[in-house]
Amino acid sequence: MPMDHKTIFPQELVKAVGEAVGSVYAPPVLAESNESVYGVDGIVSTIYLKGDIVGKISLFIRCSGAAKIVANMLGVDDLPEEHSDVLDGIGEILNIVSGCFKKHLEPHKAGVEISVPSTRVTSIMPIGRWENNIEQVFMAKDVAFKVSLSYRFIEKAEKPAVLPAQTNIKLSAAELLKQILAKKK
Repeated sequence: MPMDHKTIFPQELVKAVGEAVGSVYAPPVLAESNESVYGVDGIVSTIYLKGDIVGKISLFIRCSGAAKIVANMLGVDDLPEEHSDVLDGIGEILNIVSGCFKKHLEPHKAGVEISVPSTRVTSIMPIGRWENNIEQVFMAKDVAFKVSLSYRFIEKAEKPAVLPAQTNIKLSAAELLKQILAKKK
C-alpha cells in the first residue's frame, strides 16, 4: 500500500518544527498566514533533500525575530539583527528541523538525506518547483516564521530479493577470474 505522504508529511513537519524551535526558543503553534513573516528584512534558510523525497525545506523569518530566537539559543540578552551569528543560528535551527523531520519519517519507511543549510538575507521566499508544496506559518511567543516543504515523493517499487540472473551464479571470484583468463587464451 502506498504511503499517504500528503497527510503524513505535513503532520511530521509540524512535529519536527515543534521539537526544534521548542528546544531553542519556545514551543511554536500553527498560525494563520501572517504578514509579519514577509518583508524586506527577512532571512531564508534552505536545506535540500534526496532519497525517497527529492526537494527542499525552507524557513523564512524576519531579521528581528531571527535575532530574538538566536539570542535565546545562544543564551545572550540581545543580538544585533546584522550579526553573523543570526544567519548561522537560523541555518542551525533549520538543520535541527530537517534532522527531526528525517527521524519522524523513519517509522514510515521513507529514507531521506539532507544537505547543509544555505542561509541568506532576502525579501522573498522562493516558491518550490516540485509537485507538492506545504507551507505552514508558526508563532513562537511573539515571533512569526514560515516553514515550507517542496518535494516530489518517490514511490518504492517492489524489488525481488534475488535477481533471476543471480540464482544460477555460484562461482567464486577466483573461479570467475580463471574463466575470464581461459577465454583470453
